[in-house]
Amino acid sequence: MSERLASTIAECGGQRETFAAGFERVVRKALAFIVRDYQIETGYKLNFLLKALNSIVPIVFFFFLSKLMVTDGSMGLAEYGGEYFPFVLVGLAFHRYLQLSLRWFADSVRLVQVTGCLEAMLGSQTRPTSIVLMSSFYGLISTSLHLLLILAVAALGFGLDLSRTDFFAAFTVLLFSVLTFIGFGIISATAIIVFKRGDPVTFLFSVVGVVLGGAYFPIDVMPLWLQKLSWVIPITHSLHALRLTILEGHSISMVSESVIILGVMGAVLFPASLKLFSWAVMKGRKDGTLMQY
Repeated sequence: MSERLASTIAECGGQRETFAAGFERVVRKALAFIVRDYQIETGYKLNFLLKALNSIVPIVFFFFLSKLMVTDGSMGLAEYGGEYFPFVLVGLAFHRYLQLSLRWFADSVRLVQVTGCLEAMLGSQTRPTSIVLMSSFYGLISTSLHLLLILAVAALGFGLDLSRTDFFAAFTVLLFSVLTFIGFGIISATAIIVFKRGDPVTFLFSVVGVVLGGAYFPIDVMPLWLQKLSWVIPITHSLHALRLTILEGHSISMVSESVIILGVMGAVLFPASLKLFSWAVMKGRKDGTLMQY
C-alpha cells in the first residue's frame, strides 16, 4: 500500500512539473511575440506617433460638433445622461479599440506572409492556433494604451466626467467584449490566409459598427427594423453596456443581460474561429499556397 501511495504521489508530482514546464514555455513564447511586435512597431517611430494623434484628433472634432447640437432627451440619449459628447466619446474610444484589436490579427499574419516567414512559423512546433493568438497579445496591449489615451485626453482636456464610472463593471464588459471580438479577429486572419489580400471581416466590422452598432449615434433614431437588426451585432451590446457603466455608474448586475449575450456569442465564436483558422492552414499546406501573397 505504501509503495502504491508513493508511486501515486510521485506521478502527481511529475504531472505538476510537466504542467509547470509547459506553462513556462507558453509564457516565454507569448513574451517573445510581444517583444517582437514591440520592436517592429517602435522601429517606425513616426507611424507610432501618427497612430496616437489619429486617436486624439476625432475627440476635438466631436467636441465642437456636440456644441452645435441641442439635445432634449428625444434623441435616444436620455438613457446615457442626455448629452451627445460623452455618448459619442465612449462610442469613439471603444469602437476604435475593438477595431484596432480586430485589425491586429490580420495585420500580424499579413506581415509574416509578405516577409516569407509564415510557412516557417506554421511549420514550427507551436500550433497555428497558438501562433495567431499570441500574435495578438501586443496588439491588445497597444490598443489598450490608445484607449486610455483617448479617455485621459477627453477627461483632462474636454471635461468628460468619469466620476460616476463603475470601473469593475466597465472592465468586465470590456473583457467579455474582447473575448467575443477575438473570434472575429481570428476569422479576419483566416481571410488573409485564404484570400491573401483584402480583409472583408474588418471592413464589415468597421461599417456595421458605425452604422448599426451605435458608435456615433443612438440606434433609437434608426427605423425599427434596423434597430432589431442592430441587436444581433455584438458591438451594440458592448457599447450599450459600456456607456451605462461609464456614464451612469450601472453595476455589473444591471448590465448582466448584455454581458450574458456577449459571453454566449464568444463561447460559440471563439472555438469556431480556431477550427476555421486550422482548416485554412491545412488547406494552404495542401494547396501549397501559404507562401503566396
